[in-house]
Order: sequence, then structure tokens, then C-alpha cells
Amino acid sequence: MEKEEIGRRGGKRRRDVVDSLEDEKTSMKKSQGRKRRIGSGQKIIWQKKIDLQDQEEEGHGEEEKILILDSSEEKNSAIKKEEERKEDTRGKGDSGAGRSYPGSTISDNIKRLTFHQVLGRGSFGKVVLAEDIYTRHQFAVKVIAKRDLLAEGEERATVERRVLQLASGSPFLLHGEFAFQTKGLVLLGMEYVNCGDFHQFLQRKGRLDIPSARFYAAELVCGIQHLHSKGIVHRDLKPSNILVAATGHIKIADFGLALENICGDRSATEYAGTPDFMAPEMLAEEEYNAGVDWYAFGIILNIMITSKSKYHRGLFNASSMEAKNIIKRLLREDPAKRLGVNGNIRAHRFFQHIDWDSVQALRMRPPHTPVPSNNIRRSSRPFDIIRMEAAEDNNMAISANHQAIFTGFSFVNANWKTLDSAPAL
Repeated sequence: MEKEEIGRRGGKRRRDVVDSLEDEKTSMKKSQGRKRRIGSGQKIIWQKKIDLQDQEEEGHGEEEKILILDSSEEKNSAIKKEEERKEDTRGKGDSGAGRSYPGSTISDNIKRLTFHQVLGRGSFGKVVLAEDIYTRHQFAVKVIAKRDLLAEGEERATVERRVLQLASGSPFLLHGEFAFQTKGLVLLGMEYVNCGDFHQFLQRKGRLDIPSARFYAAELVCGIQHLHSKGIVHRDLKPSNILVAATGHIKIADFGLALENICGDRSATEYAGTPDFMAPEMLAEEEYNAGVDWYAFGIILNIMITSKSKYHRGLFNASSMEAKNIIKRLLREDPAKRLGVNGNIRAHRFFQHIDWDSVQALRMRPPHTPVPSNNIRRSSRPFDIIRMEAAEDNNMAISANHQAIFTGFSFVNANWKTLDSAPAL
């Protein structure tokens, strides 16, 4: 049967297909999990949700258990450890690091990161503040269980990692700094932007004047067009997925629902995103393309100028007629007639005073000075990546075929210092 899961208002929405098979009931009871299958031909992935880190954060204690093995159990344990050691050795070329610690799938490159507080939680994993112990550089690291990615379909498992690398071509997209993996987890390291998101910014500022709205809209246009030039549709553009950098410029973030290879006449039908920012064609579950991003951009621009998500012509005064026109054209129900898909959005008279070369080069002065978030602190109880990996080890093992999907997943950018070249502590 088909089941729709809708989060809280403003949250992400996605569709899962739940399939109950009689010959799997016994295994399901043993694993105390649930099965989900996305799309046709996908293998079922059993899930057992165990998150010891959450238990600790919520104040639940953890008992230490000592297991006394007889000779046969010791033999089996030794065999298992040897198999894990061989698996680690085989995967070293894609670990994102050189050496691995004995008996662990946590590489040295991950070990050099100190994990502090959880910055946020989403549909996939957690975003954690991390610091490089050698350079003291801070990152926002998204930590995701591999089985959760695979549950969304094999083709979706590594999309965000690829988009983060492509994002390096635009200053208005959040850049990926590294990607690592363990046996059960993937870690996506991104720029740490500490001035909050655009939703918080608009809550503080209220309605923006036209010059301010024009500035941020121009930067968003540059970021969106860069994604579309690479065949990528974001699908979840909204103020909370736009970050405000310390420089005052903005960056589009959260590519977890991004869709690749949407070029030319290619379209998609998968339902994904946030309902309040969805284009009519997606809400109607019809075919769509990059036009869904321009519709969402129209809503964001409307919020900037009117503080309302719903367009109403009476909200615009005589000084904002150009803004009224561009928003109206962005929110057209027919995507073929929507500005951004049809026509040159940069040439619209709303942007007539914009020097696009200066925008792209970050030479335009931001109209507002951002306020750094004051709730970021080094946690007295740091996020424990090793414990989270141990929790994943308690789940049903991921098959070799599914592990192969993550081959080539790891990368580091050009600024990453190796352990050999990093300064001594």
C-alpha cells in the first residue's frame, strides 16, 4: 500500500512505498525494524533504529556490559575481527585517509576532527559542528547512516555529495570541503556559516526595502542558474535553506533533495520538497523541470518584500511595481510561461540597475551586516562519532553490493592538509 508521510508545516515531505511480504515476516520480527522499498526493482533494506548518541543527549544512561566468551565464541569473534580487518584494508583506497585504527572503520582523517554540538537535524541524519585539531578550522558536518540513504533508492544515495563538489563553482552555493565514510556512515563536511539562515534574518528584519531585496535576489539568481547549468534542480528552495555568511552574502544550502541530469526536455515526476514552496505542477504530481526552483524563488522574493508567502497584488505600493511584475511572472502556473524558464530573468527591469559581473565577483556591498549566532558553543558532551558508528554496527549489515555504491565517495578539497603535512600539536 502507499503511505504518505507529512512532517510539520514547513518541513520536508516525501513519499514512501511500504510493501509487506509474508516470507520476510520472521526476519522483520527478529530485527525489530521495518522495511521500505522505493521504486521498482530496488532491494529491501531492513532498518533498526538505534541511536546511542540521542539516548545520551536525552539523559538516558548506558550500562557497560561485559561478555565472557567460551572457546567457540572466541574463535568466531576472532574470525569476525579478521574479516573486518580485511574489509577495512580493501576499502582504504576510498576512505579519504591513509591509516585506519585497529578494530575500527574510523579513519585518521575523521579522528582528527573534534565533534561538538549538533547544529540541526533533518530528514537525513544530523549536522554537527566539527573542528580540525590541526588547523582549528570549523566545519558543518552532515552525518548520515548509509542505510537511510539507501532506503531512498540507490540512485539517490550519493547525489548530495556530487552536488556539494559542483557547488564550488559558485560563491552563492554552500561548498563541500570533504566527504568521508565508514562502514555504516557517510560524513559530508561543508563550510561552517555562523550567521544563521535567511529565515531567521527575515524574522529579525521584517519586510526588506526594494534595494535590499534586489541585492539578495540577484545573488540567488546567480546560485540557481549555476545549479541549473549543471543539470541540477534543488527542489527545496526556501529561506531556511539559504545561509547568511559573515561577509553578508548568502549561500544556498541543503542539497539533500536535489535532482540531477535535468537538462533540455528532460523532466521528473518524483514528489519532493516543502509544500508551501512547491510549484503547482509538483503539487499536482505532474512532470516538472527546473521551473519548480523559479516558482520557489518567486515565493522567497514575495516574502522579502511583503513578509507574506502568498502573492496578493494589494500588498505592493507604487514604488514596488517592478517587484510586483517579476513575482507575478515567477509564480505563473504554466511552467512553460514562467520567468526563468521563459525569458531572461537578468534582463527584467527589476534588475535594471544590477551589474551582474560585480554580483558574481562579490564586489557589491551587502545592505545589512549579519549577526553571528551566539548559541554556538563547544559542547561539554561532544558528539561521539565512534559511538554512532557502533550503533550502526548493531544493525543488519549492509551488503557488499550496496557498499559498492559508495565507491569513490570520499574526497578532500585542495586546502585539506594531510596528517604528514599538518603542524604538530
